[in-house]
Amino acid sequence: MAATPLPLPSHVPVLIVGGGFAGLTAALCLQQHGIAYLLIERHAGTSILPKARSLDLRSMEIFRELGLSEAIREAGRELALAWGVLRGPSLAEALATQPPANAARITHPSQLAPFAHLAAQSPESGARCTQDLAEPVLRQAAEARGGDLRFHHELLHFAQAADRVTATVRHRATGAEHTLTADYLLAADGANSPVRRALPVASSGRGSLGHFLNVYFEADLTAPLRGREFSMYLLREPDLTAFLLAINNRDRWALHLRYDPDKGQQPADYPELVLLAILRRVLGLPELPLRILSVLPWEMSVRTVAQEQFGRVFLAGDAAHTMTPYAGKGAATGLQDVHNLAWKLAAVLRGQAGPALLATYSPERQPIGAFYADLSGEMADADGLVAPAKLQQHAQALFGLPDYTYRSAAVLSGEGGPTTPVSALPLAGRPGTRLPHLWLDEARTTSTLDWCRGQFIVVASDGAAAWQAASLAVPLPCPLAVHAPPTAATRQAWQQLTHAQPGDALLVRPDGFVAAHLPATSTPADLAASLRRVLALAL
Repeated sequence: MAATPLPLPSHVPVLIVGGGFAGLTAALCLQQHGIAYLLIERHAGTSILPKARSLDLRSMEIFRELGLSEAIREAGRELALAWGVLRGPSLAEALATQPPANAARITHPSQLAPFAHLAAQSPESGARCTQDLAEPVLRQAAEARGGDLRFHHELLHFAQAADRVTATVRHRATGAEHTLTADYLLAADGANSPVRRALPVASSGRGSLGHFLNVYFEADLTAPLRGREFSMYLLREPDLTAFLLAINNRDRWALHLRYDPDKGQQPADYPELVLLAILRRVLGLPELPLRILSVLPWEMSVRTVAQEQFGRVFLAGDAAHTMTPYAGKGAATGLQDVHNLAWKLAAVLRGQAGPALLATYSPERQPIGAFYADLSGEMADADGLVAPAKLQQHAQALFGLPDYTYRSAAVLSGEGGPTTPVSALPLAGRPGTRLPHLWLDEARTTSTLDWCRGQFIVVASDGAAAWQAASLAVPLPCPLAVHAPPTAATRQAWQQLTHAQPGDALLVRPDGFVAAHLPATSTPADLAASLRRVLALAL
């Protein structure tokens, strides 16, 4: 007999709708800040389909902060060698033209020579991990840390007032309905977001790039593939357009088969026998045993909402920006959205900041989502297949660091204008950019980024004593930790990296982005007053 579901709460600070990459990361980030939440997901469990496969450097830095980067990397270990795009009349013929790898294999393009500079700018590297393997890691961690996650629950409707959101939730197995209130609602409910559809949302973008069937199947290609692992195989014939994605480069694959509704083609036109014949043709191995695991129709599209906040409701991830899979930024952009939002929700809920802080979420994140969505569209050709030349052209933006600059009221930069999606300037401690990385020990185990654990910090350029005293001299609106490079050598390296003067410091937000540059002042009282002023402004 199934266990009776636990009763739902009558009120929660944050209601998260959606239990995918973005929703689960939001849960973990809120837990880090000590904020209670309820997460609901309409499916009975995490994704059973691979879907997203790539996690960029910034995503892995966030998972490092949450203590999960190694678990995510290990979960995706079998996909680590899946790089490169093949073309040919069949996969077998394409593989025949590929010499086996003799040198050490890369596990992410950020390790290639053109990206060698990245190793000095981050303690992490990008990773491959499919959604069906990554989401259980996130769910298990959230539940182990005391989170309230309710799968097989769906949001029926919601309404918001000046001081709350009221939502009705249904348990899909029992049909039981429950109405609760929340201070805020975070919609991470995917590309077809019911929450987004209920809001007066304006959107833009290239729109539909084609309809595909995602055919997830099993076929043991271990032997022909050894030393010739790849990421994607493209097939373009007059009667067949498709791309094949490696899931573990062993026996799990996903064929995305294009069909055209304008020509009367529908998913029903592709029963299992038809799909098996297509798979054998694509693989070029007619005797290979095959097993179809699932078939899911989907639309490739590029759409971005004009804003990501509607009162007490926030959109994140695919609910805010849908993109092609070719930029590898869909999951990454979503989890970076919620990392940006979580600390702001926490500060407001704890009374450390007013609602104006939440109004900085959309100006900071919407331009980033729009940029990567549009870039992903640029990388698709007229048939919806990736253009490999575009991968090389935009490699720095795809595989590099978060080289964007936030501009909002939560950044004291003195610069106007919108958030800049891509900047040619290095990460050097400028307000609005991610805190620079510097190894703090010879073993290279601890980074300056490891100071960012969900609270404001001050990073002093040549010793923490003066700024530590300043932080204790006056009442501050929120807790603050003061750090400094531990040795003369690391202090010198930090000053060179950030162009800092002795006595300077950086005020860093809980999401790891620099809020302000704090110059040294002549007296301890001036130092304390400066610190209090900029912290209050950043909040």
